[in-house]
Amino acid sequence: MPQPLTVETLTARPVLLKLKRPVIARIATITEWPLILIDLHTNEGIVGRSYLEPYTPKTMKYLVPMLHDLGELLHGQPVVPNDLYQTARKSLHFVGYEGLSAIAVSGVDMAAWDAVAKAANRPLCEVLGGTRGAV
Repeated sequence: MPQPLTVETLTARPVLLKLKRPVIARIATITEWPLILIDLHTNEGIVGRSYLEPYTPKTMKYLVPMLHDLGELLHGQPVVPNDLYQTARKSLHFVGYEGLSAIAVSGVDMAAWDAVAKAANRPLCEVLGGTRGAV
């Protein structure tokens, strides 16, 4: 069995996408959509990627620093998704694991699984136990 990858850094970049057509809802007209692009860099050169959709641009100012803090916490750890998930989740015990905390941990978790799939040179669906179907 190959050795697990090792977390080097985690970057989180906020992006506001301008929508071609606004989304008109009862509570607001949405003209841009916020995304946070997450890159989990490993010492072995593999980058696991994921993204979060925080719904409002204001939410990004809380999530991006939280993601960077999680990256510092996980630096040097083996990229074993379940272990990283538990470490990240336990680190948030005192602030609570609901809402933004859960969203941040999920972004790290998705990036870790992406890195593992890339290292195995297999589709993520297969690494997770599924199969590739017709698209």
